Amino acid sequence: MLIYLAPCGMGLGHAGRMLAVARRLEASGAEVVFSSYDKAADMVERAGYPCLRTRPVSYEVDEWGDVDVKRTVAKGPANLYRFARQVGDELYFTGVLEPNAVVSDSRLSTLIAAKARGIPTLLVLSQLKVIIPVKQPTSRKLEAKGWAEEGLYRLLGRLWLLADEILVPDFPPPFTVAKANLLEAEPPPKVKFVGPALQAWPDEMPSREEAREELGVDGRLVVASFTGVGNEGKALLEEFLERLAECAIPDDVTVLVSRGVPSGTPQPEKVGKGVYVCDWLPHRHLYVRAADALVTHGGHTSVMEAMVFGVPAVHVVRKTHTERLGNSLSAEALGVARTFLVEEGSESLCSELSWSLSDEAWSAAQKLSRELLRFRGDAAIASAALARAR
Repeated sequence: MLIYLAPCGMGLGHAGRMLAVARRLEASGAEVVFSSYDKAADMVERAGYPCLRTRPVSYEVDEWGDVDVKRTVAKGPANLYRFARQVGDELYFTGVLEPNAVVSDSRLSTLIAAKARGIPTLLVLSQLKVIIPVKQPTSRKLEAKGWAEEGLYRLLGRLWLLADEILVPDFPPPFTVAKANLLEAEPPPKVKFVGPALQAWPDEMPSREEAREELGVDGRLVVASFTGVGNEGKALLEEFLERLAECAIPDDVTVLVSRGVPSGTPQPEKVGKGVYVCDWLPHRHLYVRAADALVTHGGHTSVMEAMVFGVPAVHVVRKTHTERLGNSLSAEALGVARTFLVEEGSESLCSELSWSLSDEAWSAAQKLSRELLRFRGDAAIASAALARAR
């Protein structure tokens, strides 16, 4: 039995989710093959899986890492062409391999190709509604934004419904993280909330004390990770480090920062008092298990991972990244995270980091974690794929 996993290549969260599903599928005796592009394909191959590479499709970001709506629209024809080529790639790959089932993580091209070949298809999707950022809002811009968002929702909604099932890798209400992108409109049929698809779960790992001992952690540990499209991860990391340099980091605190580059080196480089930067953390989940606090870019999987592991988090985001901002604010509303807007000053970041290392934050995060451990999306997605493949 062969299951075809196709994560979106924009960012690493989609690939991480499908790697978690692959682990469950293999444990059940199924074979898996991946299809993706860009850094996500690098991540899959680094994890030891074969990955068929397709043409990349992406939104545009400026030199500061902000979403650039104008450039994204201007490059629409080129992206549409690459999308059409991507559909062709997927038609070819699925035709040659003849998988028993396809799992598409946010990739419309894979969904279209699989349905054209009559292959049972699951769609993993954490964003039913696209929220368009507006840097300098006016009444006319906001009106246009509303029309565009509604049009996209109706168009994409019909296309997503080509899938046999739509599995949302998020917690059901009232713990839903991507509320703004999932719950503001009436969800279409076939949609089921299954919980996050994580590559590791705290109760399947060594204890926190064992993890700290294995990693040689002494004192309090803050683990930070930044990824994204184009140079946005790099720009966000640089701004974080620039503001972090103005914070008074306690002597017992170590801040370990990952650039999120799977093809890079895990060797950390000291860049300031108690601050170390590396390209990649090969045992990242062990570091998450050992951490006293996390810093993320507000990605959907990253936010939920912090919640499941019961680690307080600071989510560093830009206003133009509407999905990540919504994720961050949802976690903040649950009392287990704080949101730092890059547009704010260093004092705000220092304050949020101080909160994340407090006993109050740790207690709240641990309490919520116990509520969330039962929502295991990776197991649910794998089980659904196996059921469709039979």
